[in-house]
Amino acid sequence: MKDLREFIDGVEKLGELKVINGANWDLEIGSLTYQIARKPNPPAVIFDNIKGYPAGYRVLTIPYSTDARAALSLGMPEGTKGLELVKQVRERLNEPKKSIPPVTVKNGPVFENVITGDAVDIFKLPVPKWQPGDGGRYIGIGDTIITRDPDEGWVNLGVHRVQVHDKNTATIMFEHGKHGDMMRQKYWKKGKGCPVAVTCGSDPILVFAGSVRLPWGESEMNFAGWWRRQPIEVVEGPTTGLPIPATAEIVLEGEMLPPEVESRDEGPFAEQTGHYSPTKPESAFKVKAILHRNNPVILAHLTYLGKGVRTGWTDLKKAASAWSHLDKIVPGVKGVWVPPEWPRAMIVSVEQKYGGHAKQAALGALAQHSYNLKYIIVVDEDIDPSNINEVLFALGNRSDPAEFDFIHDSWCNALTARLTPQQRELGDITQTVVIINACKPYYWIDKFPASIETSPEVDARVRKKFAKDLA
Repeated sequence: MKDLREFIDGVEKLGELKVINGANWDLEIGSLTYQIARKPNPPAVIFDNIKGYPAGYRVLTIPYSTDARAALSLGMPEGTKGLELVKQVRERLNEPKKSIPPVTVKNGPVFENVITGDAVDIFKLPVPKWQPGDGGRYIGIGDTIITRDPDEGWVNLGVHRVQVHDKNTATIMFEHGKHGDMMRQKYWKKGKGCPVAVTCGSDPILVFAGSVRLPWGESEMNFAGWWRRQPIEVVEGPTTGLPIPATAEIVLEGEMLPPEVESRDEGPFAEQTGHYSPTKPESAFKVKAILHRNNPVILAHLTYLGKGVRTGWTDLKKAASAWSHLDKIVPGVKGVWVPPEWPRAMIVSVEQKYGGHAKQAALGALAQHSYNLKYIIVVDEDIDPSNINEVLFALGNRSDPAEFDFIHDSWCNALTARLTPQQRELGDITQTVVIINACKPYYWIDKFPASIETSPEVDARVRKKFAKDLA
């Protein structure tokens, strides 16, 4: 896919697109999104004819909440789902990586409308207020934040929420330790604003790449080109000079001012954690230009959708990248899963081959993805890590709470609801991770009670004989 519109066309062909006309940007889009997202296999939703805005100015929500749409967005084979989808992404990550830099073109659809100077007004776009407790209207909840290191020159993509405060002022909620935050700190130390471009609707692969954790100095733009197997076409931003995806729906260009020059209170916001994030000061993002296609689409996927609803690729990405990493250091890993209904847990299935094998797998997973991880559960190879009932069975029958391991001071983020007021005051954004070995004890595994398994032959015969009763 070249852009978000090709993805939308693909979703429509899957029969998983719903169009709603006449909703109000003020809470109605958020309420409808929330209610639809809680249904089984919810469709992606396009909001059009939004109250107070021209027809064609649209908002896309719940884009990746089914396996079919997640697979479509990542270029995986149609019909891939569940643990097999994680496996496909993991196999892709295991391929030798080649950096494919973007190619600069002179023009692109993003230049169909270029608004600068006093004409800049972000509220000319149908920016929703999503939930009643939100601190304002949020446009950047399915975005990419584009910055360039002032010393080394490489380009970073990140995914961070964007709140609109007035016609040309927004805030970008950066977390300490993220590459974009480290870059803007460099500009501020020089007494300069940090140039930034925000895409509010683009090729899903760019959003996926922006959420992938790469080493310092490796550009997610190049990673996206590698994933697509062809370079991303970019244009030069007219006010920042930053590389902007030529087919982006909407781009806000400007600079993040040093906090001492101007800050705004960011938040609260109804985050995917199921809790409102706290208000905190953020650098003012002064928007100098708005670029957008005709009939632009705002992409939204990070707002709270309900308990157990997939909001993006976070679960797939975490599981696949951890599995890819474990393949290199731990033998016998049979699967890794991050449950959408329990996104701060990671479940690793391993065929035990030696004492300490399960603990090694857990520590390897933690080392690869400590960020925001709260529980690591290791199960035997006869347990499907994507089947929560089987995982709970293993927890109840094979684990011993006396042997749980607690790892303190692990990296989390400011959205973590369980951070104490004292931690927030100190800037202590850490949490404890518990490692649960829910495997049969290795040293007496042959004496462990046998698991009950039905006979495949009898099951097949019964299915055939009692097909009507089992239908």
